Amino acid sequence: MPYQMRKAKGGGYKVSGPSGVHAKHSTKANAEAQMRLLRGVEHGMVPNKMKKSTKGSPAFTKSELAQGYRKIG
Repeated sequence: MPYQMRKAKGGGYKVSGPSGVHAKHSTKANAEAQMRLLRGVEHGMVPNKMKKSTKGSPAFTKSELAQGYRKIG
């Protein structure tokens, strides 16, 4: 499907397609990257999933609560 990049009134660029607007007021480089992404997804590309952080677990352990490392609330 055709995607269009147009210069926006307030500055920046707008990326739109048949399903609506996908980006507003983005830089030219970001708008071009958005169009590449949309075209790739249209042709079967699956974007890489972001890795989850392993630095901290959302669950609290009893020792963390007792030592005051994490606060509830």
